[in-house]
Amino acid sequence: MPIVAYQIDNCKADDSFIEEKIETISNTGEKLIDLKPNGEERPWNKHKNASRRLHYLYKLARKIDADCITNPSFLALEKCASFLLYKLGSQGEMKLKTADFCKARLCPMCNWRKSLKMFGQASRITERMLEEYPTTRFIFVTFTLKNCCADELENIINEMNEGFSRLTAKSRKFTCSAGFKKSMLGYMRAIEVTYNKKEDTYHPHIHCIFAMKATYFDGKNYIKQAKWQTTWGECLCLDYEPVVHVQTIKPKIKEKEFDNDKVALACAVAETAKYPVKMDGIIDLKEDVAVKVIIALSNALKGKRLVTFGGLFADVRKELKLDDIENGDLIHADESEIPVDEVSRMLFKFNAKVGCYVC
Repeated sequence: MPIVAYQIDNCKADDSFIEEKIETISNTGEKLIDLKPNGEERPWNKHKNASRRLHYLYKLARKIDADCITNPSFLALEKCASFLLYKLGSQGEMKLKTADFCKARLCPMCNWRKSLKMFGQASRITERMLEEYPTTRFIFVTFTLKNCCADELENIINEMNEGFSRLTAKSRKFTCSAGFKKSMLGYMRAIEVTYNKKEDTYHPHIHCIFAMKATYFDGKNYIKQAKWQTTWGECLCLDYEPVVHVQTIKPKIKEKEFDNDKVALACAVAETAKYPVKMDGIIDLKEDVAVKVIIALSNALKGKRLVTFGGLFADVRKELKLDDIENGDLIHADESEIPVDEVSRMLFKFNAKVGCYVC
């Protein structure tokens, strides 16, 4: 492969400027193959094609609601991950050096990167937490309520946030969750909204990982399934009992594959923690339906944080000085990446005609 001088003009990614002139392998016609340590290929092409589809749908959506996405975000989405610059090691190793991610709320490419970042942070936080508090146990709870129409979605999400605050904030006295708060050490929470095509309704819900004292499971503060539903209903001031799913998080892989049981448990917690925005099912809907859903989601989620940490999760995260998941660096999102002793670089650009990245 020839080594050529390549200049990228006016490109900025995650506050890191690419050098104006660097020796880079380029224009070879080689397609990108970026493998994880386990040999699986990272799905760059899939997510870029999905982002291009979303950009097209937003183009249609803006004719109906010009404010569903800002002009800078719309332009950034079009260019999202249009190039990928890799470090190359002496043994052929590859590691992403920089890229132009847009960070738009619904962007499939950026949300994939956020999901990788969320997995890595959840794993690191849990491992550190178990080092300091080895008896900590974890439960995964999904809080739901009845589906709603698009016009109600934003208010329902606000009410869910208020209800969750009643359940967890130790500074707020709320009788039905007082015992739970005594056993809760912290939480990692994500708001998700799915679309019901058959009923044309939206299903907002909360996925939450709670860190609990070990005594919670054999003490008077333990909440059984039926009580969870009553408690969540009271937190939301509902006139019905909403569905709540609860499960204890346990390692799925044999512990002998890890250095110790704490690492195995940390991995199980991280596997449970997923970034909540998934657009695959939405961008594949009929065009008019997809546009309507995108407008509804964009307006309802505007300005809202989808991922939050509380209690011990927040304390450990601050101690580790971890970057913001939603608005931070998306280049170094994959914790499975290995260090590369850089000897050269390789530039890939997305070729829309063939639907993949090409050097």
